[in-house]
Formats: sequence, C-alpha cells, structure tokens
Amino acid sequence: MKKNLLSILFWSILAAAFVGPGTVTTAAKSGAGYGTTLLWALVFSTLATIFLQEAAARIPWYPERTSAN
Repeated sequence: MKKNLLSILFWSILAAAFVGPGTVTTAAKSGAGYGTTLLWALVFSTLATIFLQEAAARIPWYPERTSAN
C-alpha cells in the first residue's frame, strides 16, 4: 500500500511539473485574445502530452541498475 501511494505521489509531482503559473497565464491570455481559433493547438498539445507521458511511464526507474545489466 505504501509503495503504491509513493508511486502515485511521485507521478503526480512529475505531472504537475508540466503545468505552472506561466502556463496558466499564457493559456488564459491566448484564449482571451484568439478565442476558439487555437482550439486545434489545445487538441494537439493534449494528445502529444498523453503520448509522451505514457511513453515516459513505460521507462523503468531502477537507480541501482544500469542499462548494461
């Protein structure tokens, strides 16, 4: 149970690194200025983020091992 909780905490912190105050400010300013014209960028960035995070989650994290082992 503790291992699962630590795993969830770790990946939550990692995911939170993608969204910060600069991201929120930029997104709000762009949305206010361009409206729905940039909707394609939102869809693309969401799909790209899902793809990249899923790929990163498949990388095993073993600090005591190297790729040669």
